[in-house]
Amino acid sequence: MQTSMEKQALFVLVAILVAAPDVHAAPDLIGDAAGSQACFIRSYDAAHLAKKPTQKTTSMRFALRRETYPDSVDTPLQTFARLEIMRRNDARPWRAIGQCAFDEQANRADEQAIVPGYPHADGIACHMTGENLDAEGGIFMIETTDNGLKVYIDDDINMRTEARVTEGPGEYIAFGPADSLFILNRAADDACSDLQKAIEAE
Repeated sequence: MQTSMEKQALFVLVAILVAAPDVHAAPDLIGDAAGSQACFIRSYDAAHLAKKPTQKTTSMRFALRRETYPDSVDTPLQTFARLEIMRRNDARPWRAIGQCAFDEQANRADEQAIVPGYPHADGIACHMTGENLDAEGGIFMIETTDNGLKVYIDDDINMRTEARVTEGPGEYIAFGPADSLFILNRAADDACSDLQKAIEAE
């Protein structure tokens, strides 16, 4: 888990990425045009969860979409990411929103891996919004597979059950060793349409 200082440093990094000309995060997953999107899902059955009793995540949806901030003028397109999980013994969906970007040193800070389970220095890093719009809320790495996506998490992620970031500070959800790698399958875009609407870019 990252310290407050590390989270602040990561937020500075993502602020630089947002301010810089956009580097399309995942051209092999979605197109460059505004509104291009992709949806990935995984639902774990009872047999899988029985074999991994410490895994808390029972399902995950992950959506990418090319868009700009609402009401923005002449701002570049960004690759927004929306993450939704369901957890054991919890009927509420937990959601997070952030941005993803490719960088040759995306998984490095002070020459150390930010997400140790991710085996590369370069890649696509997704930075989630924290307690407010000016705070870093966790980072994870994504990697494409033949027909889907790998999500590598080694951090607490700020997530919320409210639809908008400004409706509450959220809550940091811990992702332990049993919840550090998720292999998601590509789904039809409309399988994430309600997720795209449920938590909005601000």
